[in-house]
Amino acid sequence: MKRRTRHAASAAAALTVSTALLASCASSDGQGEAVQQLLGQTGGAITIWAGEDTIRGLSDIVEEYESDTGIPIRFVQRDASARTMSEFITQSPMGQGPDIIVSPHDNLGQLVANGLLAPIELGDYEDEFLEVAVQALTYDGVVYGVPFAVENIAVLRNNALTTHEPGTFGELIADGQRLVDAGEASFPVSIPQSPDAGDPYHLYPLQTSFGAPVFETDEDGAYTADLGMSGPEGEAFAQYLSELGRSGVLNTSMTPDIGKEAFINGRSPYILSGPWNVNDFEEAGLDLTLLPVPPAGEHPAQPFVGIQAFFVNANSQNSLPANDFLLNYVTRPDVQLSLFEAMGRPPAIEAAIDSINDRPLLAAYADVAADGAPMPAIPEMRTVWMFWGTTQNGIVDGHPDPVTLWRRMITSIEN
Repeated sequence: MKRRTRHAASAAAALTVSTALLASCASSDGQGEAVQQLLGQTGGAITIWAGEDTIRGLSDIVEEYESDTGIPIRFVQRDASARTMSEFITQSPMGQGPDIIVSPHDNLGQLVANGLLAPIELGDYEDEFLEVAVQALTYDGVVYGVPFAVENIAVLRNNALTTHEPGTFGELIADGQRLVDAGEASFPVSIPQSPDAGDPYHLYPLQTSFGAPVFETDEDGAYTADLGMSGPEGEAFAQYLSELGRSGVLNTSMTPDIGKEAFINGRSPYILSGPWNVNDFEEAGLDLTLLPVPPAGEHPAQPFVGIQAFFVNANSQNSLPANDFLLNYVTRPDVQLSLFEAMGRPPAIEAAIDSINDRPLLAAYADVAADGAPMPAIPEMRTVWMFWGTTQNGIVDGHPDPVTLWRRMITSIEN
């Protein structure tokens, strides 16, 4: 309750400043200098590039903001594809991009490197959010976004098939195999993969449990450009992947759609999955429990955590009202809950997470995210994806020397 009271007081104080600027010269022609101060040189609306679900989740608060300030907000429906990011990078320096762009946080490094994002001063609001969300939006010690949704993977268990709570991934496989041997299931566990590109994302909790994170981190927890998955820890994980492939537990033909269908039809007691599938699983009438991914090695299993966030264009002429909208409206728990209802992803603010008790599975995903690892946003990550998944596929598909293949991957990435 203290958190919400402080949040509301801070927001009200800042809102008073912005509305007072408008009211101070409402009687003058064109609303005078105050409007120009808030709207920069354009004298127009705040433009936001966002996806359909995000736009729907913001509809009520946009009306409130426009009523409070007289400043219009205009949406341009854009997904967070590579094409959208490319157009933002091209248009922003010419003053043609949006004032605010919605994007997953893993685009952060690329956008900061191009000088396209303005820092965000979260101030007291920082304590409102999951720590992992703020960490994900921090680059070189500077925060660049306002988070609003969290996503990561965990284990979903079909309680109609088993109620076992495995302490290790080996125990999970053994319990699933018990059901397969009894003819009650077809697969011990569904682990989504891609026949062409692999899927390091779904396998990452198992990799970190071997002490092989993709990158090393500094004393502040920020990623460096030094690979953390080289050496004996990464090689041990490569050997483990080979074992999973030989046993048939891991199959590169188990696409996300196939794995999802197997789980819905009761052919698999466990699945590694994110919150994006929860609605479909619940609509299928499954009785589910969410569990953290148990470790396969001796270290904690940390899934990647992705953060959806709002970023302010560094070249925006409307940076003041854009910041006002994000800091004093989007950070409110009710707005984060509205975005949650529209997107089906757990909110990033703790007070909002506490309010979704009617969706226990999604609230549990947020609990798992708190112990996860932010998806690296440094530019070097793009090089890693090129080699990581195909190498894992080669190992799972039966390469006779997984360690040699893993070392070759490390060399290729470093080169």
